[in-house]
Amino acid sequence: MTDLYAAYGSNLHHARMLARCDGAVPLGSALMPGWRLAVNRYATIERDAAASVPFGLWRVTPKHIRSLDRVEGVAMGVYERLTLDVPGYGHAWCYVEIGFRRGPPRPDYVDHLRHGYREFGLDSSVLEEALARCLASTASRRVM
Repeated sequence: MTDLYAAYGSNLHHARMLARCDGAVPLGSALMPGWRLAVNRYATIERDAAASVPFGLWRVTPKHIRSLDRVEGVAMGVYERLTLDVPGYGHAWCYVEIGFRRGPPRPDYVDHLRHGYREFGLDSSVLEEALARCLASTASRRVM
């Protein structure tokens, strides 16, 4: 039995994802309306009716989902696993941060994000805008 997993953060990076979920298969990409990419210390998505977030889609097994649950900290309340209806693909698992950790992200993490965006052929302006919002937010907190 297989499932679909929609990645928007560091699990877009093929080597990183395959280290976590050996045998997962990249399927392509999709654009999900009603959500926006946000970056704190780590990436997440937020509801935003005026936005769309690009996803890289992976074919995964239940064993992979259990591994992702551990890595994403589901039991610790860091991320929550949701089911999204991805246009053109159907239902997919996705993780949304619920235990927000303030940024900025580490440079090596940003490298994973950028590499994954390139591997899936996603519009990197979405990522760069999210990173710019994070850096602006971090800078404004330092001024206060």
